[in-house]
Parts: sequence; structure tokens; C-alpha cells
Amino acid sequence: MATIQQFGVDIVPVEDRLLLKMNAAGEATMRFWLTRRFLALFWKGLTDELRKTVAEAKSPAARDFLLDMAETRLTAKADFATAFEDRAAVRAPRQAPAPSTPAEPAPPQATAPASNALPPPRLLWGFNIKRQPDARTTIVLIATDNARIDIALADDGLFGLMRILRDAAAKAEWELPLAWGAGMPGAVAHGETRHLN
Repeated sequence: MATIQQFGVDIVPVEDRLLLKMNAAGEATMRFWLTRRFLALFWKGLTDELRKTVAEAKSPAARDFLLDMAETRLTAKADFATAFEDRAAVRAPRQAPAPSTPAEPAPPQATAPASNALPPPRLLWGFNIKRQPDARTTIVLIATDNARIDIALADDGLFGLMRILRDAAAKAEWELPLAWGAGMPGAVAHGETRHLN
């Protein structure tokens, strides 16, 4: 399960998608395409799971108020100003060849150029969100190539992710109701995994 160190979201108007980027320790930047529909369903899944944590509140409005207060408190210390660091895969350092004294000079060997290319983004189509007893939230993202990406977030990371997604959707002019308990209908449950119709 990846421990995420940094999130970033780019708006890609030509694709009409958001590009979610995540950095984990010692890993290349993971990049995922988010469609408008996926984000609406993902947001609903996130808020539904978080609202369970304040189930003792007497009304849905009270639950939403408590979550809004928690978000304000937990994101107050977050760093939203530092630029996201896109990084290629971490490679093992090259080792120098062992010294030798050949009788003849060795022919030059072709070396592959170091690739700093990032892996292409994966398009997300499904997810699973589960609140854990230790107040962490595990999220499984499922890409169209059926790759599964498991991440675990403490509340500060989860609320931070939600904030950058909400801000990016607003800048993209998607007009999604990204507020507590909001979202578009249409998720179909298959076990605990939600897929797009």
C-alpha cells in the first residue's frame, strides 16, 4: 500500500479531464486521468464514508457542519503552495566498470540514454473506499487496464486531496456539486467496489 507524500492536479482542457498526480516514497510519479463523471462518483463515495464518522450528529446538516469544521482544521497546516514535483522512476546508481588493462582498446559500447519520461496516465474507472478503525481511509483506485492502486490516507491527507480536487473541478468549470454529501447518482455497487455505468 502506497504512502502518499504529495498530491497534485492539473487541468487538461483539451482532454476535458483532470490529471491526478501522486508521489510515494521512492516511486515514480503516478498519474491518473479523472473524468467529470468519475470525480462526481468518487466524491460521493468519499463523503459517504466520511459522514459515517460523524453519524452521532442529529441531522445531515449537522454532520456536514462537523465535516466542514474538520476539513478547515486539518487543512489549515497543509502546504498547498509548494509546486508538485513530477519525477521519473528512481533508478539504481550506475556503477563504474572494474579497472582493467586490455591488450587492445575495447570497442565503444552503445548505452541506452537515461529516460526521464514519466509513465503515461491511467484512466480511472472504479474505486473502493473504506474507513479503517485507526481513522485512516484506504482507497483502491482501479484503472481501465485493471491495475489497482492501493493508498491509505490519514484525515489531513484525505481532506487535502478533497480540497485540491474541488478546487481543480471549479477551475475546470465542471459545475459539480462538490460539497459534503453531494454527488451525482449512478454508481453501481459490485461487492464494495463502485464502477461507472
